Amino acid sequence: MSTASIDLRTSPIPRAFLHYLLPALSGMLIKSVFILGDAFFIGIGVGADGLGAIALAMPGFSLFTALAMMVGIGGAALMSMEFGRGRVAQGQALFSQSLLLTAAVVSVVVMAGLVWLEDLLAWQGASGNIAVLAADYLRVLLKFNVVYALTWVLSCFVRNDGNPRLAMLAMSAGAIFNLALDYLFVIRWGWGVSGAALATGLAQVLMAGMLLSHFVRAKGQLRMDVKDIFQQARGLGRSKEIISIGMPTFFIEVTAAMTILLFNFVLLHHYGNAHLVAYGLTGKVGTFALFSMLGVGQACQPIISFNHGAKQSARVWATYRLGLLSAMGAGVGFAVLVWVFADSLAELYLGAQRDQAELAATAMRFYFLAAPLMGLNLVTATLFQATAQPKAASMLSLCRGFVLVVIGVLLLPRWFPVNGIWGSILFAEALTAMLSLALLVRGLRRAELPAQYQSV
Repeated sequence: MSTASIDLRTSPIPRAFLHYLLPALSGMLIKSVFILGDAFFIGIGVGADGLGAIALAMPGFSLFTALAMMVGIGGAALMSMEFGRGRVAQGQALFSQSLLLTAAVVSVVVMAGLVWLEDLLAWQGASGNIAVLAADYLRVLLKFNVVYALTWVLSCFVRNDGNPRLAMLAMSAGAIFNLALDYLFVIRWGWGVSGAALATGLAQVLMAGMLLSHFVRAKGQLRMDVKDIFQQARGLGRSKEIISIGMPTFFIEVTAAMTILLFNFVLLHHYGNAHLVAYGLTGKVGTFALFSMLGVGQACQPIISFNHGAKQSARVWATYRLGLLSAMGAGVGFAVLVWVFADSLAELYLGAQRDQAELAATAMRFYFLAAPLMGLNLVTATLFQATAQPKAASMLSLCRGFVLVVIGVLLLPRWFPVNGIWGSILFAEALTAMLSLALLVRGLRRAELPAQYQSV
């Protein structure tokens, strides 16, 4: 599979990596700016309760992201493997099945969310004005979530079909459009959190339209003919395989949602609204680190999957090493920057609320200490996922995303009552890093990874 500028089978690995990294990283960082900008307008236009409401809404939003990325990355990885083997028709069928599977599953979840919205918020412990604002936000956003999920799936396939630049441009245009609408709807027209949700939904529609141009202009090997999608899908026969390969990504996202639920519950029941606001802001700022690591993983995945399918395992390992250095280096940079500028960031969003800003700055510093280890764990999980080893990838995703976080939340506040709650992410990433290294060593010894890895 080649494009005008790159051939995944023969191009030098650094060149192929940069071909995918720059658009993926740019798109992810722009999306991070959009999330921070969204929070900024809500903080200014609605206030601290608005930020708390968004924190309550994030678990549901993360679930839709998890479903979309599971199918999108799982299907696109399999498609790249098929293209590496020279089987284009099978790759096309995987694309069609992924679209239908996403539309069916997400539609059911949207309907369930609309029916039981208030109950789900009450289950988190939400009450008062924050609960009302969270419900207002989700009632609007849920109606766009089928489009949102399909947009994620399209971006995965467009990227793996040799057009990462379009995926970046679509995400960038969507982010800019969203921020412009945020200003108009939230600040100028005073529509509050409902206006912010509407801005997000309309931005997804724009992104979907831009991604569809890849197929209209026939830029890659994939084609989209609505009349033939059901025939090409062949009864969703490879859905189980798509889900299996995509499950580690699902765990990354859904455990993030579960972690947010856990923190929301613990903070509301044992600390108070101030801690919830601090955590919500930390999560928003933390998207810079998380999305950077995911961008590196997105750059590695098509190269690794294609060359795994083509049995070019030396190129697989070279890509992993390059991705690992990039992700951990970025993590170190983020940790240093946030440690220095945490107070300024908190004051930017929370203004004159000095006590609240100090609490948020402390939370951010603890969170970003985990960034380098986050890079190690996410890129290693990408290696296992892209080489069709979903069990190892899923284990890493579950441990770093939820299991070890729960242990940290339960234990650390007992030992460190003031700041222990903020150290749980660092605790989880550190122990998962040990597991990542152990799985790599075990893979080498058992020859689960290609033989060429063992000479490195």
